[in-house]
Amino acid sequence: MKQSKIWIWLLVLSVGALLFFGSGIRDWAREAVYPYANAGKWFDRTFGVRAKALFSRTRYAARNASLERDVARLQVAAADVETLEAEVTRLRGLLDFSARQSGRWVAAPILSRGGTTATWQSIRLGKGSNQGVAKGAPVIVADGVVGRVSDVSAHTCEVMLITDPNSRVACELDVPGESVGMVRGILFGGGARPAADPSLTLLYVVDPLRLRYLARDFEPPPRTRVVTSGLGVYPKGLTVGYLLDSKLDANGLSREATVMPAVDMASLETVFVQSAGGAHAP
Repeated sequence: MKQSKIWIWLLVLSVGALLFFGSGIRDWAREAVYPYANAGKWFDRTFGVRAKALFSRTRYAARNASLERDVARLQVAAADVETLEAEVTRLRGLLDFSARQSGRWVAAPILSRGGTTATWQSIRLGKGSNQGVAKGAPVIVADGVVGRVSDVSAHTCEVMLITDPNSRVACELDVPGESVGMVRGILFGGGARPAADPSLTLLYVVDPLRLRYLARDFEPPPRTRVVTSGLGVYPKGLTVGYLLDSKLDANGLSREATVMPAVDMASLETVFVQSAGGAHAP
């Protein structure tokens, strides 16, 4: 009985000591652990950082080698592109294609329309070489393609409309799901016919344009949008007109389509001509 009481008192005293000296024990425990924690921190600063740097250098070296290989591949691709550009330039010279224009679009007022009857096929604009306009520059409006610059002076330029029989535009049909190579052709100007009343000189009646050299086995649906293909002076994707119908040509080797221009040439007052730079005149 006495022995059990002794154990109880010892337990009570131990609990009291723990409660009384708890903070001191915690401090002692922290101090006891400190050398080991400090040693671990020193080891991490001394060896851990160096090990991480070593692994990082290895990883960066591998990444650098991969980038060098990519640069080498890009240099080979750039050399191929330069070769292709030289070949395209040579072919453009052989085909008498004008160099493709680049620059900003400048608003130009229409000063006059060519000819004295309703059969005009050109317009004169109030922008010229002083505003960066060059021969061959494309002329457009929001609805689509108007034509290209055929002659330039300091402050004016002449524009051949796409309706002119001498006009040629590389085009393709905007047919969803069809291969581009299957729907390319050359758009020929259809010309204009005089109005029934010769006194109505402002009336402009356009014959449909002719889209030739389409693939013979592809019959495009009516109202298909005709856009520039990017070959020649016109940027790719500009609306030229809408297809009316198509049929095999006289030789039966390709298909020919009739196209109605997207732009009402007779209602034009202001157009946009591509400028390569130069002083800007308001």
